[in-house]
Amino acid sequence: MAEEKADSRSRILEAAAEIIGRERNLNFTIREVARRAEVNIASINYYFRSKKNLLGEIEKLLMERTRLIYADLGDESLSPRDRLIGWADELIKHLIEYPGIIYLIGTRILERESTFIGPYLNLLETELAPLVKKITGLDQNHLVSFKVIQLISGVVYPVLIFSSAENPGGIDIRNRTMRLEYINSLIESIKTAR
Repeated sequence: MAEEKADSRSRILEAAAEIIGRERNLNFTIREVARRAEVNIASINYYFRSKKNLLGEIEKLLMERTRLIYADLGDESLSPRDRLIGWADELIKHLIEYPGIIYLIGTRILERESTFIGPYLNLLETELAPLVKKITGLDQNHLVSFKVIQLISGVVYPVLIFSSAENPGGIDIRNRTMRLEYINSLIESIKTAR
C-alpha cells in the first residue's frame, strides 16, 4: 500500500513536471495533471493540498535535477576549463529539455513567492566560483561573482531565446558542435576584461 501511494505521488509529480518543464505551462489544471498521471483528482488534493503546494514540489524536483548537473564541477581529474565546459553543456541540454524550469523560477521570483532556489545559488558560490577564480585569476570576490553571473546568464539566456524563436541569429544550441563552440566562446569572454 505504501509503495502504491509513493507511486501515485511520483506519477503526479512527473506528470506536472512534464507539463511545466517541457511545455512551459504554468497555467495547467489539476484535472490535466490527474489525467496524465492516471490518478483521480482526490489523489492530488490528498498529496499536495493545493496547486501552490504542487508547484513548490515540482520546483524542488526540477531544481534537484538541475543541482545534479553541478556534481561534475568537483571532478578534479578534469581541468577547470573542461569542468566548466561539461557543466555548461549539460545545463544547456537540461534547460533545452525542460525550459519551463526557467519560467517557473522566474515567475515565482517575480511574484515574490518563496522558492527553492537557495541551494542552487549556494552551488554557484561553492562549486562555480572557485573554478571561475582559477580560470580568470581574479582574487577579489565581487569580481569573481560578476563573472559567475556573466557565466550563468550566458548559459540561461540562449535557452530563453531559443525556446521562443527558432535559430536566433543563426545559432542552434541543440547542435552539440555549435553549443560547444558557443560555450568555449563564453568561457573565453569571462577570462577577458577584468
